[in-house]
Amino acid sequence: MKCFEKLPRASHGKADRRKPPCLFLLLCWLLLPVWSALALETLEAQSIRFRLIPGGWYFVGSPPNETGRYADEAASHKVKLKPFYISLTEITNAQYARFLKATGHKKPLYWEDQNLNGPNQPVVGVTWHDAAAFCRWLTKVTGAPHELPTESQWEAAARGSLVAQPYPWGAQAPDGGGVFRANFRTSLPGATGFSFTAPVGSFPANGYGLFDMAGNVSEWCQDRYVPLRTGGPFKPGVLRLLKGGSWIAGPRDLRPAARQSAPPQYADGYIGFRVVRLPQP
Repeated sequence: MKCFEKLPRASHGKADRRKPPCLFLLLCWLLLPVWSALALETLEAQSIRFRLIPGGWYFVGSPPNETGRYADEAASHKVKLKPFYISLTEITNAQYARFLKATGHKKPLYWEDQNLNGPNQPVVGVTWHDAAAFCRWLTKVTGAPHELPTESQWEAAARGSLVAQPYPWGAQAPDGGGVFRANFRTSLPGATGFSFTAPVGSFPANGYGLFDMAGNVSEWCQDRYVPLRTGGPFKPGVLRLLKGGSWIAGPRDLRPAARQSAPPQYADGYIGFRVVRLPQP
């Protein structure tokens, strides 16, 4: 990579020629973490491609005036995260089939449904326990730790480096200007081009190169759901978090700050997951 042009030879003393430019060394030192991140930007395991999300401070949650905001969303705040890899797409049927073949794990709901079982469509009908089992298998076969993303990891990745924007792509509505930016429920069924789940990567990626961080399928997270208000039919800590909205969700559910939840044994045709890989020391 050519970062600097060669400087002309100095002609006014040996002392100047002996010392490299201080600015050059300072810039190299400052850019070293950036070059390292680029060198580790993507990796692949078991046909799953991962993108590195750099460690640092991230804004999560939503401001009180954000359109579509739910009462159980945290106010905007900063969280500090260690570097982690996250799969570029939701786990597909083809990728999940490797897990089923290797382990004999029970097939998920809708595995035989031709509307939902295309090889490049996201796997659906998986419980939280199924998704966690997939992560354990991936950890075993690769030797590197894999797990479901935490809510903070998922939201930081979904925002794609944007701050104070309601969607992974910015402020535009999911169908603003007649351009569909995600697979979600519209007033006209099939208007997005898909009546059910879309093959992963059918819509533009966010700023981190991640696909379908809004819509297509709701994604299991590692965290237990802790409501900001008490009440409801489930005891605190029983439910697990879901993020991202889905093909049957409305626009407000596509926001990174939006939170859904379900019992860990629950499965449906709108629920899938993606995987985090932790860097090895």
